[in-house]
Amino acid sequence: MHLILCSLLLLFIVWELYKRYFPIIGIHCKDVLKVDLTNIEVIDVRDYNISYKEVIESSINIPVAYLARYGYEIPDKKVHGVASSRLEKNVAIRILRRKGFRVSGYSIIDSRKFCRKYAVT
Repeated sequence: MHLILCSLLLLFIVWELYKRYFPIIGIHCKDVLKVDLTNIEVIDVRDYNISYKEVIESSINIPVAYLARYGYEIPDKKVHGVASSRLEKNVAIRILRRKGFRVSGYSIIDSRKFCRKYAVT
């Protein structure tokens, strides 16, 4: 019995680590400034105190902690996620996919870089 409980606990821990840290296959980093806004909605999942300092025009700001609750506010289009870290990006994309959205790409934005390739000017 003790071995079964330990195995279940280990399986739970591995699953939680997978959901947060394992990258999503098939979704690539793109420059948010080059996203075609005609058929893609930009979802900014950064926290409010970060996103108001670096506003992304024509994006919907729903922090990752509120995505599951306020996902109904996102139009039924392809989405492009904007996050401030890889962990935030992984969690947000998984939530959006679970809600039925087609995620076309993502951007990781902090105060210094876009996707490690695109410099902020």
